[in-house]
Amino acid sequence: MRPTCSYPTTHWKTFLFPLVLAAFTACATKITFPVSRVVPAAYPEAKVSKTKEGTYTLYLSVSQLALPERLSPPKQFYLVWIDTPDEGIQKLGEMINNTGIFRNRGKASFEVTTLYRPTRILVTAENSLDVSYPGTHVVFKSRPFELR
Repeated sequence: MRPTCSYPTTHWKTFLFPLVLAAFTACATKITFPVSRVVPAAYPEAKVSKTKEGTYTLYLSVSQLALPERLSPPKQFYLVWIDTPDEGIQKLGEMINNTGIFRNRGKASFEVTTLYRPTRILVTAENSLDVSYPGTHVVFKSRPFELR
């Protein structure tokens, strides 16, 4: 005699989807940022996860971000940095605003994989991409975090 399932087949899908979703998001650490004094309307969100290879993937998304030329004083670039326990401050690259043909959309995103374990994320406004240390114009600074 063949056993029967007391639940309709659609119910297992209802329970499985949240479990799969939780498994994918549980690996990433969500990073929080206090409100920026430089661009208070901007809303940064970041996630950091450790890969199987031992590297770290950082994804940063910012909405309502003004172009760097609109800051006071005006700047040319947004640069993303991380603070690490062993290597100090490391520059990861430039975060570029997503602009339309006629206007700024107010959104920017940045994704990178790095060898360094981050404990804090910084975004600075700079006039050059060739700087080797963050300037004084810090736009965002995350709260310190530990990766899961």
